[in-house]
Amino acid sequence: MIGGAVEPSTQLQWESVDSPTLAGYKAYWRDTTAPQWQYSRFVGKSTEYTLENIIIDNYLFGVAAVSKDGNESVVAYPTSLIPRRRN
Repeated sequence: MIGGAVEPSTQLQWESVDSPTLAGYKAYWRDTTAPQWQYSRFVGKSTEYTLENIIIDNYLFGVAAVSKDGNESVVAYPTSLIPRRRN
């Protein structure tokens, strides 16, 4: 899931992978016009992450699972929105 419309940062959430070899997850992002991933950040075993000062409208986002030996899954794109909090 993805969230961050009308905000200065982008939130990502994903379902956990049940695997004894899981080291964690890597968040990826790239300019909307870029053909390949430009940026990434290893975020550990958390299933959510906020990319501070990364505006949702300027990038494409994805998440990959990373195994303890360094192999990565295919990057998965967000397919739904994180519900906005009501004040």
